[in-house]
This record gives sequence, structure tokens and C-alpha cells, in this order.
Amino acid sequence: MTSRHYINDRAARENLIATIGEGQIIKTVVVDRGHVNGPEIHQISNTGIVTILNQRTHKLVTKLIARPGQIKRYYNAGEAIPRELLKLAREHQQMAYNLA
Repeated sequence: MTSRHYINDRAARENLIATIGEGQIIKTVVVDRGHVNGPEIHQISNTGIVTILNQRTHKLVTKLIARPGQIKRYYNAGEAIPRELLKLAREHQQMAYNLA
């Protein structure tokens, strides 16, 4: 299920993500930023794609092409962050993919 916002506003990003590849989910975290629609589920793939779902409805909120800092925030202190994932995120950032 996809939110109306994602359908209307994210076609260019979705096309770029299709080119990169969605990859395999390697980490899932629940993020609660106090949003009116409730907490979110953030799924990080081995290709640097972050899929964000509403925790209550499981509707797709958005997909992101992550920057290295975003990747680091998903890992707890002392938890190993995959080096290849950070490298890929840096490459995506240099190509400005995260701005799509």
C-alpha cells in the first residue's frame, strides 16, 4: 500500500531507485519522531535505499537514497556499520542521488 503523497510526488526518485536496485533489507528500525501519524518503520537495504513505512498502517511513506550520516544514525554505539554500505552511500551522495 502506498500513500497519496508518495504516488504524487516521488516518480523521479522511484525511477532512480529502480536503476540502483532496491537490494535486500539488512536492518529494520522503528523511528518515533512524534509525527501525528505515529511511528515509522525504516528498512535499510544493502544498496543504500531506505524504505519508510507507517508503523500502524504499513503504508509506504517514502523511499530515500541514504547519505552516510543517515546510515550511521540507524546503528547503535558499538554496532558494526557495513563499510560497503557507507561507501555506496558516499558515492550516491557525490552523484547527488539523495536530492532526487
